[in-house]
Amino acid sequence: MVAVNGYFDGNTCVALDTSQFRPNQRLVITALDEDFDKNAITEEKKAALDELHGIFGMLTHEEAEDIRNNRVNFKERF
Repeated sequence: MVAVNGYFDGNTCVALDTSQFRPNQRLVITALDEDFDKNAITEEKKAALDELHGIFGMLTHEEAEDIRNNRVNFKERF
């Protein structure tokens, strides 16, 4: 079982991460008492992106190339 954040837009339940779902998978939807703040998610993502931008320039070209050449996606391992 997985938990995924989302919100109700007035007509539809919207999941923020749909990669966890399979076609025809059964779901349990729980409504929380608090309101969903889209701006909080946006600000959180902007902050994470700013941190990533701070990393640029810290690696040499060779180090970055080595990372690109040796990265393996999780699905490719199995």
